[in-house]
Amino acid sequence: MSEAAVYQDVAPRVEAALRSHFPTDTVDVWAGYEGRVHVLVVSKAFNGRSEKERQAMLWDIMKRELGPDADLVAFAIAWGTDELR
Repeated sequence: MSEAAVYQDVAPRVEAALRSHFPTDTVDVWAGYEGRVHVLVVSKAFNGRSEKERQAMLWDIMKRELGPDADLVAFAIAWGTDELR
């Protein structure tokens, strides 16, 4: 499968998985290196949590919802809304 095809297959599923948990928050998904997926989620659910906790939240969701395809996400950023002030 080409890099573009990998991204086109996985990106909508990544976005749907994250939006199901963060329906009113910012969820941005874009193409990364070699068809991998990059993700940014900004949510008040991350306020007051450590970077490790925020990353664990994102990766737990992606692994649960996407199974082995979660490995196609190369980069995930989780920010609390309090960090944007």
